Amino acid sequence: MRLAKAAQKKRCLYCDSHVTHDFRRVYGDSDDRAHRCRECDTLVRLQRGSAGGLDVPIPDPQEAPGRHGGNPERWS
Repeated sequence: MRLAKAAQKKRCLYCDSHVTHDFRRVYGDSDDRAHRCRECDTLVRLQRGSAGGLDVPIPDPQEAPGRHGGNPERWS
C-alpha cells in the first residue's frame, strides 16, 4: 500500500504525467502533490499556484480556446 501512495505522488493529479520531486516541492501543495504540471498548464499559472491546487485568475489552457486562453483564429 505504501508503494502505491509513493507512486501516486510522482504523477500530476490532473493529467497523470510524471512530475519530479523538485517540481512538487517548489510548486506543489503542502503534501508535495502537483495538481497541475508543465504538460497540462502554463508556466504563468503554475507560478501563481495552480500546481498547488489554487484557483488563479488566468484562463485555464485546458478549458479556454488557445494555449493561453486567447482566440487561436486571430493568429491565422
